[in-house]
Amino acid sequence: MRYLIMLVVAALAVVGIGIGLTMFGGNDAPDRPIADFAIAKGPTTMAAAVAEVDAKVEHRRARLNQAPDEWLRQEMLAISLAERFRLTGDYADIAEAERLLDRAFEVAPQPSGPSLTAASLALTSHGLDTADSMIARYNSTAAQLPDQRRQAEALRGDILFQRGDIQGAARAYALASPDGLDIAGAMRRANALLWGGQPMEARETAEVGLKGAKLAPSGFARSALFMANLSYATGDIARAGEWVSAANAAFDGFWLADAYAGQQMAAEGDTEASIATLEKLARKNAEPDLIDTLVGILLYEGEEARAAAWTKRASALWDEKLATSRDAYRLHAAEHHLDFGDPAIALELAREEVAARPFGEAIEVLASALNANDRPAEALRWLERAEAEGWRAVSLDLARSESLAMLGRDREAKTFLDRAKKINPLAGTEERKLVRFGHF
Repeated sequence: MRYLIMLVVAALAVVGIGIGLTMFGGNDAPDRPIADFAIAKGPTTMAAAVAEVDAKVEHRRARLNQAPDEWLRQEMLAISLAERFRLTGDYADIAEAERLLDRAFEVAPQPSGPSLTAASLALTSHGLDTADSMIARYNSTAAQLPDQRRQAEALRGDILFQRGDIQGAARAYALASPDGLDIAGAMRRANALLWGGQPMEARETAEVGLKGAKLAPSGFARSALFMANLSYATGDIARAGEWVSAANAAFDGFWLADAYAGQQMAAEGDTEASIATLEKLARKNAEPDLIDTLVGILLYEGEEARAAAWTKRASALWDEKLATSRDAYRLHAAEHHLDFGDPAIALELAREEVAARPFGEAIEVLASALNANDRPAEALRWLERAEAEGWRAVSLDLARSESLAMLGRDREAKTFLDRAKKINPLAGTEERKLVRFGHF
């Protein structure tokens, strides 16, 4: 689940940090003992956290009913609904939050209103044009508090990042967080460093930010899973396992942390236990990402019949998600079809995604889909463009190696495979396919 960073940042303060400014990583060595990372008070189980946010939603709904035309109360309820979505994944909460914000703008005098909340919500479903217009509305307001100004710059950086302008995102993040020490900014910068081909720097940056924060258990769990992703990106399975264990210890019953734990078993060599764990989770949770992880491990073990049955289930769930919000789920559905479904569908979805969000990850999926549809020359053009624009990652190098090999340029293909292996020793191996969550 490469898009975990969006959930992490959304759950934290919305301020950013510039990329390319490695001084902000500090001189501390990475891989600090995880026990040193403080966790604030708050619900320590998924059930308790959902109950708490349910109560908040109902309280704010009751307050809105008392004054249905007050846009601030509409905004506060929308914020709570978005918070619940981050826990449950129920897109109905996002849809209701969007309706509430639409009504808020109907009654709020121009240019006031919940512009930054609306921009943040739009980014949840990858609505870049909507987010852009909301930031423009905020920019037209006369009174701008410093925290709001920094929030607007961070969100503008997110938009630029997803539109493929990694350097523009860097400048926006630097304006959002000049000192570079806040947790959400550190996570943003770590993600950008990762996609700029610097995963070790990303790990250190994120650790420094997390060490200085004190998050509630649910926020810590999400951040710990992102830290696991950064470790997977360098092939450090052991450190990833420490972070996965920390996420589960902090916040019990979170399906995503449980799924990471199941994946970790396979990464450590116990595929039998991994399959049993993930199948149990898949029967309880209608999450296609989880099922895709299970399918990959089943195929690794040669369990083609079981894999086919679960693939059919995942495809149906991805279809449901696409019907709910095509923009929000299109890229992840493309990855499903690329790996386990119909390559032609993967290509169709990936082309649509890159037209909307031409950033590194989307270009990699498009290039891989082009390779799968025997169009390596076109794939290579996209990959060369991505690198020229500053995007670097193991997955980009592997797709490029594949394109070159298909074109008969074997020496160049080896160069990019070797480059990928310098970042992650697992690059190009079958074992890498066992790590679907955090797969860069």
